[in-house]
Amino acid sequence: MCRIDQKKVYFDKAVLQYITVNIMTEEKPSRLKLPKIKGLLVDLRELSINDAVDISRLMTYNISKSLWQVPYPYNVENAVNFINSCHRNFESLKAVNFAIQYKNNLGDVNRLVGIVSLKNIDSDNKKANVGYWIGEQYWGNGLATESVALVINYAFSVLGLEETSAYVYSENKASIRVLERNGMTKKEEVNEYNQISGRSKNIIKFAIQRRYKMDKLKF
Repeated sequence: MCRIDQKKVYFDKAVLQYITVNIMTEEKPSRLKLPKIKGLLVDLRELSINDAVDISRLMTYNISKSLWQVPYPYNVENAVNFINSCHRNFESLKAVNFAIQYKNNLGDVNRLVGIVSLKNIDSDNKKANVGYWIGEQYWGNGLATESVALVINYAFSVLGLEETSAYVYSENKASIRVLERNGMTKKEEVNEYNQISGRSKNIIKFAIQRRYKMDKLKF
C-alpha cells in the first residue's frame, strides 16, 4: 500500500519488495552495465553527456552549498567533466552515479531532475557512501527519499555491499529526514574545513547495514 500525507510518501514492505524486484530484473544487472532502476515516483538511469546542460541549470547555490567541494557557479564544462568521471569510476567500480528522472515531470519525464550516487565503493570491506541532490523546483515530492531507497537496495541486492553511509551538514534538516526515513541512523558528528566555502562546518555521518534493511527501510 502507498499513501501520501503532506507530500511525504510512505510505503510498506510490499512496496519495498516491488522496488527490489524492479532492480533484480530477469536479466540480472551486471556489475559492468549500469541498469535502469524503476521506482514509483522516479526512474534511475545512466548519466549521458546530454545531461550536462540540465545539471548546470539545476545546480543552484542552495544545492551546491549543501554538497561537499562543489563549486558555484557550476557551468556546463564542470558538468561534462563530472559525467566523464562518472563513466570512468563505474568501469573501475569506484562509484555508481545515476540520473534521477521524475515520472510526473510535466516538461519531460526523460529529463534529469537530480543525481543519486554510491561513492567510495570499498569492495573488500563491502561499504560505500550515498550522495544525492534534487533540483530545487522538485523539492517536497519525496524524490530524494525514494531515490536513496532505490540506490541502497541496489548496493545491497546487486553489488552485495554490507553497509552504506551518508554524510550531511548538521544544518541540512531536509536531507537528514531523507536519511532517517530510509532507516539510516546517526553514527558520529565531526567538524571539517571546506576549501570552497572557506570555513569549517559540522558534518553528521549516518549509516545502515544490510541485515537491518528490510526492518528499517521506510519512507
